Amino acid sequence: MVHPSLASLLNPKGIAVVGASQRLTRASRALISIQKFGFAGEIVAVNPNYDEVQGTRCYRSVEALPPNIDCLVIAVGADAACETLERAFVHGIRAAVVLSSGFGEGGTGKDRADRLRALGAKGMSICGPNCYGVFNALTNAAAFSGALPDPILKGRVALVSQSGGLSTMVYAPLMDDRQVGFSHIVSCGNQLATTVEDYTEYFVDDPDVSVVVVVFECLLEPRRLLEIGRRAREKKKTLIFFQTGRSPLGQVMVQSHTGALVSSAVVTETFLRRCGIIQPLSFDELVETAAMMAVVPADEEIDGEVIVLTGSGGGSAIIADQLHAIGMPLAPLHEATQAKIREILPEFGSVTNPLDATGAMYDDPTVLPRLLTVLLDQPGRPIITSAVALKDPKGAAVKHPVDLAEAARSAAGRTIVSFTFSPLGGPYKSDIVSMLRDAHIPALAGAENGLRALRHLPTRRDYWKRRDAGSYDLTRHAPGGEWDFLPARKALLAEGVAIVDARLAGSRDEAVAAFRELGRPVAVKAEVLGLLHKSDIGGVRLNCATPEAVAEAYDDVVAKARAAGFSDTRHVLMQPMEAGVAELFAGIVNDPLFGPTVTIGLGGIFIEILKDVATEMAPLERDDALAMIRRLKGAAILEGARGRPAGDIDALADFLVKLGRFAAANYGRFKSLDLNPVIVKPKGQGVVAVDIAVETA
Repeated sequence: MVHPSLASLLNPKGIAVVGASQRLTRASRALISIQKFGFAGEIVAVNPNYDEVQGTRCYRSVEALPPNIDCLVIAVGADAACETLERAFVHGIRAAVVLSSGFGEGGTGKDRADRLRALGAKGMSICGPNCYGVFNALTNAAAFSGALPDPILKGRVALVSQSGGLSTMVYAPLMDDRQVGFSHIVSCGNQLATTVEDYTEYFVDDPDVSVVVVVFECLLEPRRLLEIGRRAREKKKTLIFFQTGRSPLGQVMVQSHTGALVSSAVVTETFLRRCGIIQPLSFDELVETAAMMAVVPADEEIDGEVIVLTGSGGGSAIIADQLHAIGMPLAPLHEATQAKIREILPEFGSVTNPLDATGAMYDDPTVLPRLLTVLLDQPGRPIITSAVALKDPKGAAVKHPVDLAEAARSAAGRTIVSFTFSPLGGPYKSDIVSMLRDAHIPALAGAENGLRALRHLPTRRDYWKRRDAGSYDLTRHAPGGEWDFLPARKALLAEGVAIVDARLAGSRDEAVAAFRELGRPVAVKAEVLGLLHKSDIGGVRLNCATPEAVAEAYDDVVAKARAAGFSDTRHVLMQPMEAGVAELFAGIVNDPLFGPTVTIGLGGIFIEILKDVATEMAPLERDDALAMIRRLKGAAILEGARGRPAGDIDALADFLVKLGRFAAANYGRFKSLDLNPVIVKPKGQGVVAVDIAVETA
C-alpha cells in the first residue's frame, strides 16, 4: 500500500523550490516552470541569501516554511540535499523531488543513497534523485525540470519513466501529434525511496487516470504488481510497461538449460504478463500502444479478428503480412457480406479480407461509407482497420476520416482503428486527429510500427476476463535438501509429476540385477551429485537390451564420469527406455525477485539449439499450461502434423500444472531444475520425464 505522503508529491498543496536564486540555475528553471503553468497553490523559494527570487517570496530555511507547503523541489548539491531532506522531515514535510545527482549512480555516494532510503522507510515520498520530477497536468503543479509542451493537453494518461529523456520522447509526440492528454508525468530517476510500483498503485486508485504508461529499467518490488494488476483489472484500467536494457549483455546465466534459456528479461516479461500488464517490444510500439489505449474505450468488445480496408491492393497485402507477423487473424467475410460488397465495388475489386476497395474509394465519395456499413453489419465483433491520409489528404481522401468518424458514432461500442502507411512526411493535421479522437478512433503511425499495437487489444480483453488474475501467494524457503535423482524423483512424484521408474546400482552385478527387475531395455546413466548434463560427457548408454550390454555400459559410463573429474563415481541409474511422439524439455528457475518460473520447450537435449520455449510463472492454471503449449513454434508436431500421431496434450497440460505446483511449494530450495527429456506419448497414453538435474547454488 502506498504511503499517504505520495499524495503530497503527486498532488501538492504548496511547493517550495530549494536552491533557487536570481541566476538561471536548474532550481530557478524549476521555479519558473511552476509559475509559468499557473499552479494555484502557494509557490515559494528557499535560499538563505534572498528574501525574493524570480518574483517569488524566499525563505531562509525549510524550518521557516509555512504549514501549507507540503512538497519540496531540491536542486542543490547531494550533501546539502540530504541535510535539507532530513531537516524537512523533522519539520513535518513528507514529500520532495530531488533533481540532484550523486547518490550512487557512478559508484560513489552510496551513503547518501542510504540516507534517502532511510527517509523513505520512515514515510517520506521522494521522487528521484537524478530525475526531472513530477508534473500534475490537472492542477498545473509543475515540479518538473524537463521541457514541457505549452499548453499542456490534459487527459487520463499517467506516465512514469525512470529516464527523464525517455519521458519526453513519450509525452511530446503523443501530445503534439496524436492529441493524447496526460494527467501526470513522473520522471522518477533512481527510485531510492519511492518506486515505480508506488506510482503505479497510486494511479490505479486515482479516478482521474485510465491508462498508466511505465518506462523502467528495473523493478524493486515487483510482487506488489500482482495485487495492483488485479485492482486495475477490476477498474478496467490499462497498464503498459516498457523495459529498457532487455538484451543478454550483462545478464548472469546459470549452469542449467533452464537458466541459460530464461534470462532476467524473460522472467520480467513473464511476470508482468501474469499481472495483466501490456508489454510493447519496441519503443515505437510503446508510443503507438499508448496512443491507441488512450482513445479506444475500455468497454469495447472485440473478438480478436481484424478486417482490413484500404484503397490499394499492395497496401492491403502489406497490412495482411504485418497482422500475420503479430498473430492477429483476419476475419473471414461472410457470403452475405461479400455479396453486398460486390454491389458496391467494380468487378475487379476485392471481396475478401484484406479488402481492396480500388480507386473507386477515391473516385466515388459514397463507396467508403457504404463499405463501412456493410462491414459493421457482419456478425461478430472484429476490429476494423482503415488506412487514411492523416497528414496531407487530397481529393476524396479528405472525406475519409469524416466517414470513419460517422461510422464509429453510428456503431457505438465497435472498435475502428485508423493508420497511415508511413510515419514519414510531416505532422498530422490536427483537425483530422481531433475528429477521429472524438469518435474514439486512434490514429496510428505506420503500417508496421503502428499496427503492432493492435495485438494488445485482445491481450487486455483476455486478462480482464481471467478469474484468478493475481491470486497466488508464495513462501520463499531457505536453500537446501537432497536433490540427486532419487530424492528429487520422490519429491516430484509426491506432487504428481510423472517421472520414469529408476533403480540405483553401485556395481556391475547390481546393474544387471536391476535390468532383470525392470524387464525391458534400459538406459544406463552415470549418477553423481553435480553432474548436470550426463550426455555431454558420454555418461549415458541407451537401449541396453542384454545383461552383457548392461555390464559393459556400467563400466563405460562410470569411466567417462571419472575422466570428467567425478573421481568418486561408482553409481549408475537404470531406467526403462521410453518412446513417444515428441521429446520436450521442462524446467524451473527460482527467481529471488519475481518467484518461480516453469519453462517448456521442444527438442529435448537439443533445446538450446532450437530455443523453442515458453515460460510462465508458477503456479499455473490449466489455461496457462495450454497457452504455453500453443506458444511453442513446434506445437503442430504435438497436434499430429504430417500424419504423425497426435501427442497427449491434455496429459502434458496436467504435467505442467503439477510441475508449477511443485515449483511453488519448493520456491527457494534450489536455483533451477531441469527435466530433460520429457517424453510425450500418443494421445491418451500420458507424459513422463526421464532425467532430472538440479542446480542448488
